[in-house]
Amino acid sequence: MRRTRLRDERAELQEAARILLSRPWVTKQGQPEEYRLIYRHQDALRQWFQRMAGWALVVTTEMAKLEKQPAVHQPWMRIDEFLHPRDYALFAYALWFLEGLQRDEQFLLSDLIDAIGEEALRNGVHFDWTSYEHRLSMVRALKKLRDLGVLQAVDGEEMGWARDENQNVLYEATRISRYVMNRFPRDFAAYETIDELYEADTFIGADGSTELESWTVAHRRHRVIRRFLVEPVVYDADFSDDERRYVQTQRSFLVDRIEHATGLVGRRFREGLLFTWPESTGEFELFPGDSTLSDVCLLVAHALVQRVRAGDASITPAGDGRYHMPLTGLEAVVMELREQHAARWSKELREKAIAALTRDVLTAMAEWRFVHWDGADVWLLPALSRYVGAYMTDGHEEEGTHAGAIPIVPSGTV
Repeated sequence: MRRTRLRDERAELQEAARILLSRPWVTKQGQPEEYRLIYRHQDALRQWFQRMAGWALVVTTEMAKLEKQPAVHQPWMRIDEFLHPRDYALFAYALWFLEGLQRDEQFLLSDLIDAIGEEALRNGVHFDWTSYEHRLSMVRALKKLRDLGVLQAVDGEEMGWARDENQNVLYEATRISRYVMNRFPRDFAAYETIDELYEADTFIGADGSTELESWTVAHRRHRVIRRFLVEPVVYDADFSDDERRYVQTQRSFLVDRIEHATGLVGRRFREGLLFTWPESTGEFELFPGDSTLSDVCLLVAHALVQRVRAGDASITPAGDGRYHMPLTGLEAVVMELREQHAARWSKELREKAIAALTRDVLTAMAEWRFVHWDGADVWLLPALSRYVGAYMTDGHEEEGTHAGAIPIVPSGTV
């Protein structure tokens, strides 16, 4: 009976950890069951994430949030709706404005842009609200804040203001607006380098005791585990020499701790540790996914692995388990696959120019760390061989397997 109870508690803890990893936050009003689960296990969750990843867990009477700073910022951590760096700046300025409001306080868009304009000028930045492009940036930032539940429109809509700057919108700040920005021990302006954000001397041990560790030891562990929790694939070659030695000597410890707390399953391959979800879950963006482009990526991977095994002269070893090939060679592979399987592909992929389609495939595969792409050169990375696939023919699947579902975890750092 005790063993069953421990298994149930472990499963609950893993589910709570997955929820925190996959969402920017959880509100009591919007996700009551998930909030109660996190609230019930908050002490164990807080201790594990603080000690192992250096992440703070914030739990209030209204919401729960894991403050997930990545160790390395990746291109896919972008906000897809944003089209210009100015969008991010206005998003941050809007959060600054919201932090100064009272709970459920209403305000006008005109008040917001006036305050942002004045604060930006003090920082040497100028926003021109007579410019349609600048107003569109503000609209994209506001829409993202609404999508996140940080604010809500009471009267009016942003695009009306974008078309006519004399129009206005009435907003209301929600109760989570002051918790969106991550907290830091010191005033943010006091930090001179990014590494200073991770400095700490005291960490909570797994048994609840306080353990003193050197900054170097804790910083190394935090960076390594953050990368495994946030990035889809991390190779040994991606780490510094010190971090790589740590991963290679402590892999059993890392696999055991991460699997116990989150359910992620770790396997050691020659080029590094690979963590996957044993079962597909809607909480994360996973590979392989449901899109036709995901299918194409599996097919391309299968074709490339076959060519490597066959000794294709255009694909040459490049060290660390990588292979090099020219972009033109990959375009030829994509063209051949489309000729074979066009009937199974979407109309968009069937009609897109081969060069453009190849770039779409490369962009997707590069974000999952299956390839590295630089101009006319493509490098095939080791994980590519773990994620290959083929269509069913005559009731039988052609040769090709994939190793499981690997996640991209939203960083939650906004």
